[in-house]
Amino acid sequence: GLAGSANSHCSSSYRVSVEQCTQSVHTDFSHCIPKARPAAVSSSGFHSQRRRLNYSQPPSVDGLDTFNGDMTRRNEKEILQTLNDRFAGYIDKVRNLEMHNRNLEAEAAALRQSQAGRASVGEHYERELGDLRGLLQQLTGEKTRATLEHEHLEEDIQHLRVKMDDEARNREEVEAAARTMKKYVDECRLARMELDKKLCALEEEAVFLKKNHEEEVAELLEQIHGAQVSFDMRDALKTDVTGALREIRAQLDGHASKSSTHAEEWFNVRMERLSEAARSNQGAIRGSQEEIIDYRRQLQSRTIELETLRGTKDSLERQCMENEDRHHDDLNSLQETINQLDNELKTTKWEMASQLKEYQALLNVKMALDIEIAAYRLVRVYT
Repeated sequence: GLAGSANSHCSSSYRVSVEQCTQSVHTDFSHCIPKARPAAVSSSGFHSQRRRLNYSQPPSVDGLDTFNGDMTRRNEKEILQTLNDRFAGYIDKVRNLEMHNRNLEAEAAALRQSQAGRASVGEHYERELGDLRGLLQQLTGEKTRATLEHEHLEEDIQHLRVKMDDEARNREEVEAAARTMKKYVDECRLARMELDKKLCALEEEAVFLKKNHEEEVAELLEQIHGAQVSFDMRDALKTDVTGALREIRAQLDGHASKSSTHAEEWFNVRMERLSEAARSNQGAIRGSQEEIIDYRRQLQSRTIELETLRGTKDSLERQCMENEDRHHDDLNSLQETINQLDNELKTTKWEMASQLKEYQALLNVKMALDIEIAAYRLVRVYT
């Protein structure tokens, strides 16, 4: 609107200047042409009158009048020539002004058209700016959502890492318990082997003591049987050879009584010793048997405990294998989840980078449009 008013003002001012120049031309002509001048005299008549002047004749009153008329006509011609030159200059000036006016009108039309185009371009820019602002808001929202999703993924990864550390700690505890149980089972096996060795030694000792006792008892029985046979033979000799041996009997009574007493005493002492040995051996055998029974009881309890420990060991080994398999599966699933999350994180970062590039490009376009709009506004203000 300002440019159009300026163009119309310029065209009207040029039209006024042209009209003023034309009026000044007519005014100059009206001032310069004498009022008492006769009809226009042609240049040919002026030259013919000039050729008819005769300066060789002596001056007279008529000649002076003629000379004055000639001078007046000469002045009029010079004035007319000057006026013609000025009129031609004014005509050229008017033509130049009209041409300049037409150029200005064309420029004004082009300026109005360009202003209309710029107005439409400005509206187009405004629409594009609105679209870009909407896209910018959308990208900002997507960036916020991507940031939140990235934070959630980081939290999930941290939770999975904590869970993986807990599973690794549980696995180490189970492995330590399995190693402790294996060590305890080995100790129980060694204790059983030692008890088996002690049992074998005690059984061998019991067999040896029993055999020794039986041999001693057999020896005592043989000695007792030998003493009874000697008494029987002595009685038989007494009955058969009573007469022959009466004399010897008197001699041998004391010796026989002494031998009998001595044998009886020896037998009693031997029996007491054997009885004591038998009692001591029976006590030792009984103690050995009780110790053997105790060892057997301990062996049975150790065997039961060993079987229980073996069952516990097998159960722990199965549990350890199951835990290892489950832990391996969990690790694989966690690794797959971590890989998937890493891929999603990389994809999100790539999308964020591309969106940031698009955002930067849009900002550059926006800045360029803002600069162009500011320049356009300055042009409109100063025009």
